[in-house]
Amino acid sequence: MSSFNLPAKCNIEKHLSANITCLLNTMGFWGLLGGLVGAMIVHSTFVIAYRLFFSPLEKFPGPKLAAATAWYETFFDLWNNNFPDVLAEMHAKYGPIVRVNPWELSINDAEYYNEVYVTAGKRRTNFDARPRSGLGMQGECQYTFMEGKKLNAFSRTDAISITADYDTHEMRRKAVANFFSRQNVTRVESRIHDNVRMLDAKLCDLRGTGTAVALNHAFSAFTGDLVGQHKSLYGVLRMVPLLRNLGWISQLLKLIPVSLLTALNLKVAGFRMFKLIGEGQIDKIKAEVANETKNSGFEEKQSVFHDILRSDLPPSEKDSARLKREAFALLAAGTITTASTLALITYYILANPRIEERLREEPKDVTAGFPEEVPRWADLEKLPYLQGCIKEGLRIGRFFRRNTCIAPDIELQYKQWTIPKNTPVGMSICFLHMAPEVYPEPYKFKPERWVGNYDPLMNRNFVPFTKGSRNCLGMNLAWSELYVYIRTLFRPSGHKMTLVGTDESDMALIHDSDVGVPKRDSKGLNVRFD
Repeated sequence: MSSFNLPAKCNIEKHLSANITCLLNTMGFWGLLGGLVGAMIVHSTFVIAYRLFFSPLEKFPGPKLAAATAWYETFFDLWNNNFPDVLAEMHAKYGPIVRVNPWELSINDAEYYNEVYVTAGKRRTNFDARPRSGLGMQGECQYTFMEGKKLNAFSRTDAISITADYDTHEMRRKAVANFFSRQNVTRVESRIHDNVRMLDAKLCDLRGTGTAVALNHAFSAFTGDLVGQHKSLYGVLRMVPLLRNLGWISQLLKLIPVSLLTALNLKVAGFRMFKLIGEGQIDKIKAEVANETKNSGFEEKQSVFHDILRSDLPPSEKDSARLKREAFALLAAGTITTASTLALITYYILANPRIEERLREEPKDVTAGFPEEVPRWADLEKLPYLQGCIKEGLRIGRFFRRNTCIAPDIELQYKQWTIPKNTPVGMSICFLHMAPEVYPEPYKFKPERWVGNYDPLMNRNFVPFTKGSRNCLGMNLAWSELYVYIRTLFRPSGHKMTLVGTDESDMALIHDSDVGVPKRDSKGLNVRFD
C-alpha cells in the first residue's frame, strides 16, 4: 500500500504563492478578480436555487426573499431594528407557521409552545446559536449550516445559554443548577437585602434636594452588583443588532484599544468594557480557588464560577476562555434584563397614582421592620397586587428574540405540517404576551388582571423565562430581585417619588436587542425624591 505524505507547511505556502503568481501573470489582477466575482455569483445562484426549490423547507409558507437569504432579516434588523414587527406581519399574511429565513421556521400558536420547548425527559433539544454568534458568548468555532445540516459541531468554549449540543448543555447546566435553585437563592437572599439597603440609603440622601435621578441606570448598578459586583454598561444594548448580524465586527473590536473605541463610539467601547469586566472576574475567582484552604471563608467567596471550578467537570470545561464567555453572558443577562424590567414596572406605577396607592396599601406588616429587616421573597410573593405588578412588567417587557430549538432525533408535527429533523423552530415570547384574545388591551399595564379569578390561558401564555430544558437559569434570582426591590421602593412609608420629564414614549420598548429597548433619544426613567 502506497502512502501519501502532505508537503511541509513551508512547501504548501511556496506552492500556493507560485500558483497565485502564475494566475496573476496569466489573467492579470482584474481578470482574476472578475473570475472570483463570477464564481461567487454562480455559487450564490446555486445556493438560492437549492433553498427555493430543493430544500426540505421549500414547502413551508413565507416570503420567497426570506427563504432565499438571511439578509432579508438582517436588513430589517439593522435598518430599523424592528424585525419582530415584520415577523408579525408575515404571520398575519401567511398563517401560524412561516419560513423566516433559509433554515428556520417560526410558529405563532400558544397551544404548540410546550411541544417546541420541552423538558429533558421528553426529548433531546439542541439549540441554534447563530443569532448570537457575534455577541461574545460563543467560541471561535462557529456554526456552518446548509438548511439545518450541521457541518461543524459546537464550540467547546460556548456559554451555557448558547451551547448547541444537548449533551454538553445538560452537563454544563447540571454543574450550576444548584447555585441557581430556589433553595440556594433563598439561602443567600441576605446579599440581595444588603444591596437593597445600600441603594435605598443612597436614594434617601437625595430626598428634598430636587435632583432628578436616572433610575434605569441605578437599577443597572443594583442588579449588576448582584451578579458581577460591577456597575453595568446599559448602552451596550444598542450594539446587539449589529453584532448579532455581523459577527466579524466582534472579532475586529478585540484588536482596537478600549480608549480608542471610547473616543469613537461610547456604545462600542461599552461592549468591550462589559466583556473585560467578566474576564476580570474570572481571573480573580480562578486565583481564589487555586489558593483557597478549608478555612478560607467559603460563604464569602461563593459564586457560580466558584461552583464550576470546584465541580468534577472535565478540565476543558474550566478553561479560562469558556468561563470568560460564561461571565459575559451571565453579567449581561443578570444585569440588563432585570434592570430593564425594574425600570418599566417603576415607571408604570409612578405614572398611575391609582396603581401606586393600591400597591402601597397592601399588608403593611411585611415591610414594617425595614431597613433592619428586609422583606423576604417567600412572603412578598403572597401579596397578590404586588405579584400582578411584577407579572405585568414581565409580560409587557417585550422579550423579542425567539429562542430557536432543534429536535435532532425526531420530526415534529404541527397540524398538517411535518417539520424535518434538525430544523430550528422558534416562537416569539412577545406574540404570546401580547395576544389580545388572552390579555385584553395587551399594551396597557393592568396589574389587576392577575388578581382574583382570571383566565387560565393567561398562565399558559406567560413565559418570560421560556420553558423546557433551555429555560432561563437565573429566573429564581430575577424573581427574588423584582419582588424585594419593588416592594421596598413602594413600601407604605417609603419614598415619595415624582417623574421628571419622562413619558411613556421614553419607556416603550420598540427595538429588538434580545430584550426590548426604547427609542434612541429616550430620556430614561428620571425620578425626583421629595
